[in-house]
Amino acid sequence: MNQKVKKIIKIVVNVFLWIFLVLALLMTIFAFSAQASNAGYPKFGDTCFLTVSSDSMNGPEGFKKGDLIICRVLSDEEKKNLQEGDVVSYFTDLAGDGIDGKVLNTHRIIERRVSESGVVTYVTQGDNREVSFVPDAPIGVGDIEAVWTGKRIGGIGSAIAFLRSNTGFLVCVVIPLGAFFVYELVVMVLTINKVRNKDKKQITKEEEELIKQRAVEEYLARQRVENARAQEQKSISESAEVSSHSNETENPTE
Repeated sequence: MNQKVKKIIKIVVNVFLWIFLVLALLMTIFAFSAQASNAGYPKFGDTCFLTVSSDSMNGPEGFKKGDLIICRVLSDEEKKNLQEGDVVSYFTDLAGDGIDGKVLNTHRIIERRVSESGVVTYVTQGDNREVSFVPDAPIGVGDIEAVWTGKRIGGIGSAIAFLRSNTGFLVCVVIPLGAFFVYELVVMVLTINKVRNKDKKQITKEEEELIKQRAVEEYLARQRVENARAQEQKSISESAEVSSHSNETENPTE
């Protein structure tokens, strides 16, 4: 694998890891915000973010399931002066639907009622009449939390809802964070080894083969030299023997 491919892979891995880190940070902020608000939803100042869990408001001027809607938390005085057409988020008891306790529901006000004693109540209903068949039961001022600002982010609500679940938190936060730390640990170890070995000459496979080839050639060259010396010594010895034999022939012993 060449250096260019390694660099591209490293960049891609870093981008994905930082995306997961940002998601983890956002989820942490949302979680702490929801806990601090004591209302079960993220709130920053008078702005809150709610996840749409049904299609009861799916219409031309509404929103649909999975959207993230941006609402404004109302003061007690503002809750008394809402008008028809306002889309409000209020606590309602959905025990009959298999849900324990009260949850936030967001519907449009279709009627504002004021009793003789001055008590204000509102009648709400979803824009999608195929889902919200009849108006909701009247709600009191004390149940209302916020009014929709008209701003929404499509599809983000579902992602946040998944991230807030145990499975989503494990898959999108815990595992990526673990992978990130493992990756950083490996990079650190490789960097330390690189620093330790920076003075050591690193050779490639081709250079290693060339070194082996040269070693073989040097060995063969030494063998040739040794063989040549051996032949030379043999020739000298043979010449000496011939010379000695000649002298004995010329001067026989009397």
